[in-house]
Amino acid sequence: MTITSPHLGSSKAWTDAQLLYALEEVVEKELNRHLKVAKDWMPHEYVPFSDGRNFPGVFEDGEAWAADQSKVTDIGKIALVVNLLTEDNLPSYHHEIASLFGRDGAWGTWVHRWTAEEGR
Repeated sequence: MTITSPHLGSSKAWTDAQLLYALEEVVEKELNRHLKVAKDWMPHEYVPFSDGRNFPGVFEDGEAWAADQSKVTDIGKIALVVNLLTEDNLPSYHHEIASLFGRDGAWGTWVHRWTAEEGR
């Protein structure tokens, strides 16, 4: 795949790798901005343990889940679906970026933090 930039002043086509390298300075700036204000979080801070239920399964009996128990808004449900779509391919994204850039630099730092956060 190639991407042509109207800002290059020519018809030069960029490969994905060239585009990522060209964006590295911007990524570093934005990553540093993000890291200054980012607050680490854990899922239980947003879904209290007291709201938890035991659902029927292999090892436990419990109350079956029903859709009307959800407190998630429609837009929240859409966001969760999009998140799942990107998370499903995360190993491939991580491999491609880490193979190209390694652990050092803005891209390496970003992809490792992204993968760690998705692991929560």
